[in-house]
Amino acid sequence: YGLREAYRLVLEEGLENRFERHRKNHLLLKRELEPMGFEFIVKEGYRLPMLNAVKLPDGVDDAAVRTRLLNEYNIEVGGGLGQFAGKIWRIGLMGESSNPNCVNTLVAALKTIL
Repeated sequence: YGLREAYRLVLEEGLENRFERHRKNHLLLKRELEPMGFEFIVKEGYRLPMLNAVKLPDGVDDAAVRTRLLNEYNIEVGGGLGQFAGKIWRIGLMGESSNPNCVNTLVAALKTIL
């Protein structure tokens, strides 16, 4: 039933519209994070707008900031894995959470914390 509902939502929105929504929210995130010192790991043209890997600015304590995001704002951001642990974040903009409100809430929280 869950898979059927997911397909129904995609068909209702339209696949091309869904791709465009994810692209627009990725670009909004990019516009907001880059002036704050975050750098996207994957070169433009190869990025998945649903999963954004960004290098942390110098001086940002990965664990401390992600903990505050989760505890104070209920925002979960994935940390880097392996050689990227403590150096990058993985920010998901997938499905229904790919909307400007989610991006703006994350950015506002980061501006307060940083």
